[in-house]
Amino acid sequence: MDVPYVIVKNRGRLGTLVHQKRAAVVALTKVNGADAARLESVTTMARAQFNDNADALRKWGGGKVGLKTQRKLEKREALIREELAKKAKM
Repeated sequence: MDVPYVIVKNRGRLGTLVHQKRAAVVALTKVNGADAARLESVTTMARAQFNDNADALRKWGGGKVGLKTQRKLEKREALIREELAKKAKM
């Protein structure tokens, strides 16, 4: 399914779309005929910015590992090195 989506940083902006104070998620199913052209321009922008943008799909998080995880990985690597050294001696 090729459904255009947009990530909005402010729940209040979505709320104004549905005449509420705030909204977390909005799914549009029906649109007035007068607003159809405006919605089409928003969907083309959304497809270009989010759906068709391969860079936006690849980037999740900063790629940084926390200190606790770094220590765990270091300990795990040290154990693996020790096991390999034991196997090499045998």
